[in-house]
Amino acid sequence: MNEDILHLFDSINLSYLQDKALLLKRKDLKFIFSKTVLNSVLEDCLQDYQILKINNACLFQYKSNYLDTKGLDLYFDHHRGKGNRYKIREREYIHSQLRYIELKYKTNKNQTIKVRELVSNSTDIERFISENTGFSETDLYTSLNVEYTRITLLNKTNKEKVTLDLNIKCYHKDFNAISYDNIVIAEVKSERMISFKFNEIMKKHKIRSGSLSKYCLGLISLNPKLKQNNFKMMLNQIIKVNNNG
Repeated sequence: MNEDILHLFDSINLSYLQDKALLLKRKDLKFIFSKTVLNSVLEDCLQDYQILKINNACLFQYKSNYLDTKGLDLYFDHHRGKGNRYKIREREYIHSQLRYIELKYKTNKNQTIKVRELVSNSTDIERFISENTGFSETDLYTSLNVEYTRITLLNKTNKEKVTLDLNIKCYHKDFNAISYDNIVIAEVKSERMISFKFNEIMKKHKIRSGSLSKYCLGLISLNPKLKQNNFKMMLNQIIKVNNNG
């Protein structure tokens, strides 16, 4: 990717983004495509989107530590496509040195509800988990670590946020690490998914939507013995795109 294109966007700061499009209740849609077309996609976004910029930087490092039960109950809820399911993670914003504990709740109406809290110690995390889920902190362990770089775009007229994640690395102390350096995982987040500009851009590039979270991608990539038949087709597509990138 030629990073110069990022500075051609009109920019917004973090407080503006949080005020206009925190989107804690939303609809999500994912697209996964080759990094080789990222510049073209960004060019098509220039007119309709602003970019998050902090201290003249547009690329931000994230680290997510996902929590699950020893039996990976939360993963298997995703694998079954269960409604009313959780995803729990600690997320570190490396650029700002902030750490949050976050809960994403997917309803049976395909709405995502996100709750998060700034934390500084394990006591904060334990309390948050106890107050917002049916779990205690001792029920959970760190099941996956994911690091990546993110670009965040905000539509100029609609409450529509687009995140573009690249340089994805998945690892865990029990497994070898794996990197997906040649793919981009784009996620559109909006109050409604009736019509949005980014979908038109994806259609132009003949990129179809496809859902596989970084959490599930990381787990099945590191542990091929894990039951994953419902994700197999999407995983094979991702591996093909990554290898051809």
